[in-house]
Amino acid sequence: MAIGLAAGSARVAMLMVPVGLAGPFVMPPVMALLLRAVPAHQAGIASGVFNTSRQVGGALAVAVFGALLTRDATFLGGMRTSLLIAAGVVLAAAVAVSLLIRPEAGRFEAQREGGAS
Repeated sequence: MAIGLAAGSARVAMLMVPVGLAGPFVMPPVMALLLRAVPAHQAGIASGVFNTSRQVGGALAVAVFGALLTRDATFLGGMRTSLLIAAGVVLAAAVAVSLLIRPEAGRFEAQREGGAS
């Protein structure tokens, strides 16, 4: 959905609500998958590394996207550039995850729960 220069800040804010809601819907399942993928004795370390990287990534995103928003001649141009970069990062993450998923993952989970495979 394209918005023009005459779009009010309320409309821009309304269109950004789905972006803000994505985190709370995505992070709990990602954390659950992470904790199922590591041995139980390393769950605390995995959780700490995940949360630290999430916080560092968020801080870097604010800095980079803030710079992009002020770099272009217009706010909407910077917003477009920022969202295109974010979409590229999401696409790259999806490709990386699809390459990292292994069929043996189910066997590891069964061994962790005490079953034989």
